[in-house]
Amino acid sequence: MIRLYLVRHGETEWNTVKRFQGWTDIELSDKGIEQARRLGERFKGIAVDELYASPLKRAVKTAEPIASAKGLEIKTSEYFKEINFGIWEGRTRDELSALYGKEFDEFLLHPQEHTFPGDGSFDAVTERIKKGLDMVLDGKDNTNIVIVSHGGIIRLMIKYLLGIKEDLYNSTWIDNTSISLLELKKGGAVLRILNDTSHIPDNGLI
Repeated sequence: MIRLYLVRHGETEWNTVKRFQGWTDIELSDKGIEQARRLGERFKGIAVDELYASPLKRAVKTAEPIASAKGLEIKTSEYFKEINFGIWEGRTRDELSALYGKEFDEFLLHPQEHTFPGDGSFDAVTERIKKGLDMVLDGKDNTNIVIVSHGGIIRLMIKYLLGIKEDLYNSTWIDNTSISLLELKKGGAVLRILNDTSHIPDNGLI
């Protein structure tokens, strides 16, 4: 069995104002740095054999406390970068709605069904994710793996690994530095934990 921990990066200033980040390389905010520190403390009690991360700064900086706690190298991979939103990046939802009107609003409601700048479609992003997961998982057994990535990518990873055909994107949420755990066996994947932020007691969640 493989235990696959999917971790979202810590908070950035753009997260707080809901700007599309995508491939734009934004640093962690002070709060995000503290979230990452607490995440590292959390992983002191979790067995980890391999640690991967998106090469974007916000993911690498979030992975560093885990690497320090476990004595592991961070292996970065382009496959785990956030969804590329092209010319949408740097703008808020309200700004994009004002610019593109119904076209953008329809994307927000049913993102799986619509194209967008950058990567172009969720199907294209999923193909990228598949390559990354194949690289990480092939030939492994009895291994505990952490991937530090991005909210959009993690939701699409979970959808792909569970074999869900329906649009899962708007039915789930992934908080900053949250942990989601899948157990991968020959019979398929089981989602054991989704969006666990118990290492951040002041996050406002029950």
